Order: sequence, then structure tokens, then C-alpha cells
Amino acid sequence: MSLASVVYWEDPVLSGALFGSVLVTLVSLSYYSLITVVSYLALTLLALVILVKIYSYVMVMLKKAEPGCDPLDMIAGMPITIPTETISELSPAVADSINCTVSELRRLLLVENMVDTIKFGLSLWLLTYVGSWFNALTLIILAWIVAFTLPKVYLNNQAPIDEALAKVMAQVDEVKGKVMALIPNKSAEKKE
Repeated sequence: MSLASVVYWEDPVLSGALFGSVLVTLVSLSYYSLITVVSYLALTLLALVILVKIYSYVMVMLKKAEPGCDPLDMIAGMPITIPTETISELSPAVADSINCTVSELRRLLLVENMVDTIKFGLSLWLLTYVGSWFNALTLIILAWIVAFTLPKVYLNNQAPIDEALAKVMAQVDEVKGKVMALIPNKSAEKKE
């Protein structure tokens, strides 16, 4: 099962269970503390496990099931450790990502490219407005909802959406060209 098949709702039961459970957890976090939410989730899981154990015991006592056919045995037999090889393989990728991010931030903050630094500054300025309207958890909830709705909406309405996006991108390119013409280019100045 891939991520794409989950967000495209190819298996509605799996997608709905994943979408609903994470959404309920995120909304709960917006009203209660993390400790409270984690405690309630753990208590709910514990209650479900106890109910399954009691059900299995009663079914064996009523001779409707064989002893030792506990549905939780399959989960108990699953490995839960992370192999050290996996961690060793992922460590260089994580280090490369961190190094790339730090290098890019240094480049932007030290104004090595005026256009990129202006874009970065404008992005930060826009984020101040977004931050004043929403908190981070609200943005995460909205992103989660969009991740499960936008791909399916796009799949069902691809032609009109592509047409509208083409028009918008043409206008963006036109505005970008005008703005770039107003900003002096360092490489052009050095050649002169």
C-alpha cells in the first residue's frame, strides 16, 4: 500500500481510518494537552486489548473457539525493533538534508543572491501574517485535510483545473518578468 493509493482513496476503509484517526488526534491536541491526549489514546488502546482478551477467554470457556487462538497473537509475534542497519542507512541522508538546509539558510541570510534573498524575506514577511491568523496546529490540521481531499478533487476534475492553472501561471510569469526587469542583476553589472 503506497502513500498515493491512500490519498487517492483507492481503499476507502484504510484511507478513512487513517484520515479520521489522525484528524481526531490533531483536533484533540488543539483542545487538550499532549499528555492528556496521549494518555487517553493509551487508555483506549488498553481497554480495547482487555476487551479482546475477555472476549477470547469467554469464547474458549463457551467452547466456541479453540484455546490459543487469540487474535492478538499475530500482533504479539510482530517484530517491533528498528534494525541498526536501517538507522545506519538513514543517517547520511538526514545529515545531508540538515547540511543542505543550513548552507541554503546561510546563502540566503548573507545575501549571496539578491533575488533569492528578497524572495526569502517576502516569504518570511507573509509567514508573519499567516502566523497571526493561525497557530501551527491549525495549519497542520488544514494541511492534513488538504492532503486527503485535494488529490482526489484534482483526479476527478483534472482538465478544468489544468486550464485554470495554465492561465494563472501565465500571469505569474508575466509579473515575475516585470519584477525581474526592475531588480539589478549582479552578474550583468560585473560583465560591464
